[in-house]
Amino acid sequence: MEEILGVEEARRKLGRLVTQVAQKREPVIIIHKAKEKAVLLSYEEYKQLQKLSAANAAQTVSKAMKNIQEAVKKANLEQDVIESAILEVRTT
Repeated sequence: MEEILGVEEARRKLGRLVTQVAQKREPVIIIHKAKEKAVLLSYEEYKQLQKLSAANAAQTVSKAMKNIQEAVKKANLEQDVIESAILEVRTT
């Protein structure tokens, strides 16, 4: 179960918290003025979140590209019109 600590208590226990998070892989939520402000988690968990975020971004781009391709095909646009629109977007 995750631990919830105030900023000052977390500061005093930081060494122990880092060891605990790394070994048990249980995040520690840090609050300030009764609001969640940060989470201390293991480096492995952080890297996993980064990979998931990158994968999600790639999937979003892929889906957008597929939608664009379908719209272009449906609109029966010429290649020079598409290239002109891309160039216009890139220069603005």
